[in-house]
Amino acid sequence: MPEIGNKTAQVEINLIDKTFDVSQSESYHLSIQAEADGLSFCVLNTVLNKYIVLRSYPFLSNDPDILTDECRSVFEIDELLGLRYKSSSHLWISPWSTLVPHHLFDPDEADTCLAFNHGKLTGEQTQYHFVKPVNLYNIFSCPETLTALLRKYQPDISLFHQTSPVIGSVIRTSRQFVGMAVFFYSRYLDIVVVENNRLLFYNTFQINTPEDSVYYLMGVSNLFNIDLLSTRLMYVGDLKCMPSEIEILKGHVGQMVECEPSSFTYSHYMSVLFRKKFFNLFNLYGCES
Repeated sequence: MPEIGNKTAQVEINLIDKTFDVSQSESYHLSIQAEADGLSFCVLNTVLNKYIVLRSYPFLSNDPDILTDECRSVFEIDELLGLRYKSSSHLWISPWSTLVPHHLFDPDEADTCLAFNHGKLTGEQTQYHFVKPVNLYNIFSCPETLTALLRKYQPDISLFHQTSPVIGSVIRTSRQFVGMAVFFYSRYLDIVVVENNRLLFYNTFQINTPEDSVYYLMGVSNLFNIDLLSTRLMYVGDLKCMPSEIEILKGHVGQMVECEPSSFTYSHYMSVLFRKKFFNLFNLYGCES
């Protein structure tokens, strides 16, 4: 159990490059990802375009109702989260979001649009951001108490949903992998379909058994007349948590290709495994521009 600051914290991953300099934090970008499973963050040296810090705290309770309290305990302990940065962003991982074409988007109707698809989520605050690669706005909600906590420590933090790095990364690589992509999370998955740098489909599906992933993938492929046996499927996520899903999919898809992280450079401490596990977190910085 490593020691952070002057207190002991349960850190699962604690990687700091030797080039990290606290006095230079105002030239760095901070990316944070919080969900019921835990809180993780990374620091990018924006001058070198290099990730130099990765820390991850697991939440053993896995209880969304006490998420903010668990995050608060990490913020109170971890000295890096309270530094002043050039910029900062937060990635909210959630199955609830709604995409709206930019010409139809009205900020005053964001609450109504989200509630129409997902119902009113108690204790959550509606947020939205522009998904530049596809010219859409994404509306989502985040716990109000968590938003307040983030802004207490990083007042100018930008808030994002996983939709932005997911769609952005697939569009960026669609010339190599035309077709479908699947992003695995602990309890659900995102499926994306692109063609010629255009978004055809994006949705999130809850999975309760390993076979669910095949069911949803086949349903989406039938919708677009995609032959899975002749398709290269791009996939990414915490793959150690999804071995059964991966093996089952391999029996139904012609070729499965792990999505490579974006073209940042990384500290030599950060193995490719970490880059894939935290794929969306590492790609979040690109959503700022």
